Amino acid sequence: MWRMRLDSSTACLALEVRDPDLLLTRFYTLDTHTYTLQQLDLPQAKAWWQGLEDAEHGHVYVHGYGNRQMGQHKGIAAFSEAGYGKVWEAEELAFYGIAAAGILAYNPQQPELPLLALNPQTGKSTGITYTQQQAAEEVARHSQTRLGHCLYPVLYREGEVYFEQVQTFLQEQLQVQPVQALEYAETQNWLVVSFYTSGEEGKLQNELAVFDLEGKLHRKMKIASDLNGFGSDTFFIFNHKLYYILNKDILQVFQLLA
Repeated sequence: MWRMRLDSSTACLALEVRDPDLLLTRFYTLDTHTYTLQQLDLPQAKAWWQGLEDAEHGHVYVHGYGNRQMGQHKGIAAFSEAGYGKVWEAEELAFYGIAAAGILAYNPQQPELPLLALNPQTGKSTGITYTQQQAAEEVARHSQTRLGHCLYPVLYREGEVYFEQVQTFLQEQLQVQPVQALEYAETQNWLVVSFYTSGEEGKLQNELAVFDLEGKLHRKMKIASDLNGFGSDTFFIFNHKLYYILNKDILQVFQLLA
């Protein structure tokens, strides 16, 4: 499982699953109310060269590649979360983010040009444009609104003050030695930490721990091993539920009491 994105307007989770051995990529949606899983209808011949950008407005937004060697994103395709196929496509533009005005996109061949706001239902330009600075501010502002009920962790790297503070807490509570990076999220009742410890042959092991605000451990599990480096967004919290990926291919959900 490569990437997850949440459509907070529909409580639908978009999933990108990649098989590097077979060069296959599949995209799914998961209804977080009913846990109904549905595969998006994309041509498998092209799917390896596509990737998940985001999900919102009942659509899953997928990118293609302009320069495959450089990993340059080009093309935006919107697919219906309800299984109605492709809704629209903008082949010459690249996805930047989601703002109140719509889908913000730029020309990858001329990235210095103003960014365009696209109608999320049609992919057509609304006529609204933004500078790079304005686009960054609009996306950040809108993220606080649309993901207000969703909490993503903050990534702290080794050497940063907050990394050292959480590292000390974990050393005292779990007798472990976190290394390289960790992710931290705090709700009104819970502390959730994703951290890494050193394994055999320099590989990393990723563990997830859930504490109450008094520091009492309620759940601890190893979610990945034999890693070459650390990742980000290893978990998120939505509607009092903790979502995380186990061993790269299993989505698990843990209920957090309100």
